Amino acid sequence: MSFKGKVIVLRRLVVGDEDLLVKVYGWGGLMNMLVKDGALTSSRYVSIFEPFNVLELSYRQVGEIILPLDVSKVRYLSYLALESYERYMWMCHLGNFFLRWVRYYDQQLFDLFLLYLSAKVRNTKVFLIRFKLEVLKAMGLYKEELFEEDLRRAVRDIKRGSRLFLERMRLNQQLAEKIERAIEDQLKESL
Repeated sequence: MSFKGKVIVLRRLVVGDEDLLVKVYGWGGLMNMLVKDGALTSSRYVSIFEPFNVLELSYRQVGEIILPLDVSKVRYLSYLALESYERYMWMCHLGNFFLRWVRYYDQQLFDLFLLYLSAKVRNTKVFLIRFKLEVLKAMGLYKEELFEEDLRRAVRDIKRGSRLFLERMRLNQQLAEKIERAIEDQLKESL
């Protein structure tokens, strides 16, 4: 029996000489997908299973592994990473955070991840904190009390600030690291 779904490719690994093992996020949360002959340049899947691409596909599941049957639509976000090294690193930071902390599917998290992957930002340090705060909120884990008193104002500004404000915001490295640590600690305690 086959099913249909939408996924974001997070990571891929060549297995053997011809196959790909792809980590995706979609209808089943984080999933492993085995793409037979996906690493061959003659494959119909060449360039489709690249990190950050959004796929609509039909598939079948064998145990814990998803096997794609057909890809009906591709949104090539992987090409955005080619704009610059900074853009590539931005997208990698988002993907790595998702791989580390998000296990189960939530449409709000899926949409949030897509929004930030597509966003072209210059002040990545601030926007990455904003992304993490929004993920915390979507997971029901955000509380202002999580942050020490000296961090709360900066967190409030990041959480509520407009895009223009966030692009202009200057956040020193020490303050950014403290906020990041508080977010990571909350996730470690809760998940």
